[in-house]
Amino acid sequence: MRNKFPLALVISLIVLCSFNLLMISSLAPSLLLKQILSWIIGIILFFIGLQINPKQSQPYRWSLFFFACFMLMLPIILGNLTRGSHRWINIGFLTLQPSEIMKAPLMLFLATTSQPLFLLIPVFIVMLQPDLGSAITILVLMLPAIFYNPKILKLSLFLGIILVFLSPAAYRFVLRDYQKERIVNFLNPTADPLGQGYNLIQSQIAIGSGGLFGKGYRQGTQAQLLFLPEKHTDFIFAATTEELGFFAISLIILAYFFIIKTLIEKAYNTHNNLPLFIFTLGIAIEIWTQAFINIGMNLGLLPVTGIPLPFMSVGGSSIMSLLFSLGIIYSA
Repeated sequence: MRNKFPLALVISLIVLCSFNLLMISSLAPSLLLKQILSWIIGIILFFIGLQINPKQSQPYRWSLFFFACFMLMLPIILGNLTRGSHRWINIGFLTLQPSEIMKAPLMLFLATTSQPLFLLIPVFIVMLQPDLGSAITILVLMLPAIFYNPKILKLSLFLGIILVFLSPAAYRFVLRDYQKERIVNFLNPTADPLGQGYNLIQSQIAIGSGGLFGKGYRQGTQAQLLFLPEKHTDFIFAATTEELGFFAISLIILAYFFIIKTLIEKAYNTHNNLPLFIFTLGIAIEIWTQAFINIGMNLGLLPVTGIPLPFMSVGGSSIMSLLFSLGIIYSA
C-alpha cells in the first residue's frame, strides 16, 4: 500500500466481518460458504482497487458511466424476476446485484466530471427494476459533487423544491402498490399487524427482547422460529440485537462510526486531489446512509426499503463493492 491503511479501519472491518459471519452461521448457515467467498473476493478486489487512482481514471469516465448503465439494465434485459423485481444476475456460484456492484464505477465517474446530474439516468434505470432503496443510495452518491459545485447546488435545490411539490403525484403515479403500503404501514403498523405491518412489529419485538447481552447465540425466538422475516438481510440488525444484545450491537455501531470518521478524515486530507476527495466522501456518505436507513427501518423509525446493512446483511455484492471502493480510496 502506498499509504498506511488506518488501524481503526482495519479493526472496524474485522469486527463487522466477524459479526457478519457469526450471524450468518446462526441465521442462514446454508449461505455461510457463499458469504465467506464474498469476503475473499472482496479482499482481492480491495487490492485491485489499490491500483486505481480516481484522478487517473478521468479519460475513461464516460466509458465507466455507459458500462455501469449497461450493467444496471442487464437484470431487466435478462428477465431474472425474483420477488417481483429484476435486481440480480446469476453467474453460476454467485448472484450479483448490479445496483451495488456499479456504485464504485459510478462514483469514479462522478469524481471526474462536472456534470453529476447525469447520475439521474442510472437512478431511473434502477427505479425500473424496481428498487427504490438502491435508487436512493445511488442518488446519495451525488451529494459531494453537488455541494462542491455552487451552480449545480442551486439547480439541485430548485429541482428538489419542484420534487417536493410533485411528491403527491409521485406517490400516486410513480410508486408501486407495495411501496405505498410500506409507507402507510410505517405510519401505522398496528393497522395491519398480521399483514403489511408484521415486519416492523416483529423487528421491534426482537430488538426489545435482546436486553444487554441478548438471548444467546442461536437462541433468538423471533429469528430462529421464523417470526422475523428477512432475518439475514433487511432485518439482520434486529436478529443480531435479539441474540447478542445491546453490548454487541454497540460494538457494531462503533465500528461504523470509526469507518465513516476515518473516511471523512481521509477525504479532507486529500483536498488537493479533487477526484479522490469526492470519491472518498461519496463512499463515506453511502455507508452512513445505508446504515442509518437500515437501522432506522429495524427500529421502526423509517419505512422498510430493502437497503442492506453495510458489511452485515447477507449478500456479496455490497461487501465486494465497498471493499473495492476502499481499495481505490487508499490508492493514493
